[in-house]
Amino acid sequence: MTAAGIRFATAEDLPAVCAVVNHYIETTAANFRTEPQQPHEWLEQWERGHRTHPWLVAEVDGEVAGISYAFPWKARAAYAWTVECAVYLAPGQHGRGLGRALYERLFALLSEQGFHSVIAGVALPNPASEGLHRSLGFRQVGTFRENGYKMGSWRDVSYWQRPLAAHSGAPAPTAPAPTAPVPAAQEAVGAE
Repeated sequence: MTAAGIRFATAEDLPAVCAVVNHYIETTAANFRTEPQQPHEWLEQWERGHRTHPWLVAEVDGEVAGISYAFPWKARAAYAWTVECAVYLAPGQHGRGLGRALYERLFALLSEQGFHSVIAGVALPNPASEGLHRSLGFRQVGTFRENGYKMGSWRDVSYWQRPLAAHSGAPAPTAPAPTAPVPAAQEAVGAE
């Protein structure tokens, strides 16, 4: 069994992150982009977001094996306490608990920051992703029918929501994303 570590993503991780996500862009309908991304696009996205929303990577044998990150759900101020999340695993890394571990750590950080809920979009069909989200406390809240065309077919997208914290009254502003490693973020995850 090889141990996998979870840590904050750095700029140096982004070419590997790009390769992981490009696998899904090029070979599946799970990501609605139709052209591979370039590392500089990931750098721009990371620069815009990692100070306010956590970006985590799972590392196995010194290689990036997965990425999970959060980003604003919508730009309008009233949405400030809701985020959208994503998780992607490198080919060959499924079934080891990495996606769950990345998400669990991400949600703990978001909760500590004061976010209220997290949204996930799942391109259908994707039973594994639906099962992961359901097992982590997400509830399916809706489905957009035929709102993307990829790989020769119209695709539905289901949206899932999970509460992060119970709030009553007006929420406080969210805190910045941590930038230094947190002990829980460095925990080893069992991997085969």
